[in-house]
Amino acid sequence: MTGATSKSPLHVVGRFDDPYTGAERSLPDLARALRGRRETLLWSDVPPTAMFADQGVRTIDQSTSAFPSGGMLLVGGVHVRLGKWLEHARPERVALRYNLPNHQRLFDAIARIRDATDIDPELIFVSRAIQMSVGLRGRVEPSLIQLDNYLRLPVERIRRAAVTVGRVSRDVIEKHDPRDVALYRMLAARGIRVRIMGGLCLLPWLKDVPGIELMPVGAEEVSRFMHSLDIFFYRTGSFTEPYGRVVLEAMASGLPVVAAANGGYVEQIKQNEEGVLVDSQEQALQVLNTLAAQPLLRASIGRAARQRAIEVHGPEAIARMVTNYLD
Repeated sequence: MTGATSKSPLHVVGRFDDPYTGAERSLPDLARALRGRRETLLWSDVPPTAMFADQGVRTIDQSTSAFPSGGMLLVGGVHVRLGKWLEHARPERVALRYNLPNHQRLFDAIARIRDATDIDPELIFVSRAIQMSVGLRGRVEPSLIQLDNYLRLPVERIRRAAVTVGRVSRDVIEKHDPRDVALYRMLAARGIRVRIMGGLCLLPWLKDVPGIELMPVGAEEVSRFMHSLDIFFYRTGSFTEPYGRVVLEAMASGLPVVAAANGGYVEQIKQNEEGVLVDSQEQALQVLNTLAAQPLLRASIGRAARQRAIEVHGPEAIARMVTNYLD
């Protein structure tokens, strides 16, 4: 199929009302990767934000016959509402991404697609872990990430007065482990700077703590923010990452990643070589202190992390992935 162009369109349906959710950010990336290979139309079940509208995302509106019709239908996640338009879509093929761990919603979405289209949807899992958790057949396909912005900046960091540890995520409390507040205080007390983009939800506990900078999500372009860090730290609270796009973005930036050993991203990290996976508060603090004191170790892990990110999300990986969306 290399070089061939599919004649029927690919309709990609997501919920594009938040510009900072990883589930939706991967869908325009897929459309760009398919440019010239297959006509790809992006749809939202709710009015999209201006950023996504500028990327060509249109709102589903059955009253004006604005909805996916024919071709292949890719449902971007179980959080997408499959309205009455689905009965009229008449797709030739349907795929459903499972990227948010809610088994009941997955089963409901499968049943809804079968009832409306008479098609059994192909299931796409963003990690082996999330597939194993539900025990259904399908293919494992990491969320597509365009790495260009991350690879443009060098792996090497300038020497700063203080080593900087940071993270980025949506600004909601469930994205943060309850132990993180104490960890950040301990790092700051040791002279390690902490930057958190998407950390305003931590203000009640960390406001005005010297050495800790809490920023709203979107305050800086993500690749530039990553380059301001020396170490990327990531773990979540009640929300377990099915994949963890931001971890792979940090790796592509050449950062040594220290992360909780419970997200889908663990499948992409060779322990102590491409990153460090931790299970406890004590282990997290020890690893972060060790990396802060050893710039050569940080650089070594960062280079290996970037190479791994390219293997998973670079041009060759994307070329293999997009063949799944061609006729």
